[in-house]
Amino acid sequence: MSLTQGVATKVDPGQAKAAADPKKPADPRRERRVHIAVPVKVFADVKTVDFQTCCTYEISTIGVRLVASQGIKEVGQVIVLQRQNRRARFKVTWIGKPNTAESGQVGVESLEPNNVIWENEIKARLAQAD
Repeated sequence: MSLTQGVATKVDPGQAKAAADPKKPADPRRERRVHIAVPVKVFADVKTVDFQTCCTYEISTIGVRLVASQGIKEVGQVIVLQRQNRRARFKVTWIGKPNTAESGQVGVESLEPNNVIWENEIKARLAQAD
């Protein structure tokens, strides 16, 4: 927290570091994420019942970074993720390039932000991260 004209405000550590170092860009993420590995079913083709079980790297209420499923081919692709008995549609926002730290990973953003598929324990951890 910082105090600006008598008003307490929450300071994002990523933004504070970026402000201190003008060479580093600010973190473009809109929400904090929880680093947690949980299995999810990935339905890469929403028209079939075929799925692949993958693992998450980190989760937010609106997005997930996970191990890339074989069926994920392009940015913009709509997929379905299922955690336990809850499903939601997501859009692929990035695919890790080969020979980089993100190789074999994919980022997806929820197309149904009011349909949070994570169980209460994960929701509580997300709330604490804010």
